[in-house]
Amino acid sequence: MSDRPVSRETAQLRVAVVGTGTGVGKTHTSVALVAALAARGGVVCGLKPIESGLDGTSASDADQLAQVSSVRPGPAPFRFSEPISPHLAARRCGRTISLDVATGWISDQPAPVVVVESAGALLSPLGPGLTNLDLVRALAPAAVVLVGLDRLGILHEVACCLLALRTLAPALPLPVVVLNPPAAPDASTGTNAEELETLGVTSGAITMPRGAPTAPASMTAAQRVLSRLCL
Repeated sequence: MSDRPVSRETAQLRVAVVGTGTGVGKTHTSVALVAALAARGGVVCGLKPIESGLDGTSASDADQLAQVSSVRPGPAPFRFSEPISPHLAARRCGRTISLDVATGWISDQPAPVVVVESAGALLSPLGPGLTNLDLVRALAPAAVVLVGLDRLGILHEVACCLLALRTLAPALPLPVVVLNPPAAPDASTGTNAEELETLGVTSGAITMPRGAPTAPASMTAAQRVLSRLCL
């Protein structure tokens, strides 16, 4: 991984994980990636700087990422209890989500490799005129992972996200697409990775198996993702 681009400020190698929508399995994928990197003996942190829907009882996405990290990260800067879009949760708390604060917190984490999961989809708002795509651009990541669900509609969702990335952030690396199995499979489930390639939308999409993100099958799939990312 030594020849991959790193943050000029911190020398961190950053992997950004974004979604085609909300609830598509970003955390499942991110946990698997962090666990796979840690299993290699790497010093890695899984981070979610912005998160809403924290009920104080169940493990948050950030908690799940911390549990598989080689080095436990500090508390994230933007944590909200209401299960709504973070920009709205922040507004109701009288707060403003700041990219400088989020990226500064990421830079302060004691790991040379960080996997950063966004809150919501690629263009989900973080504030007026601010989206997750702006956060990804600010991270200047070495690699990007785009996560979606392996079900009807994903061909359009991936195409739209890739168009947004090419148009609005052409300097970012092309993402590797990861498809998670939906809770209720449909007639397209299991075919979408191949269709994305057949239609010329993207190549090399990887389908994650069902099961825990640290299960052997999930770890194998995560290693395939890392290989596609040249990590």
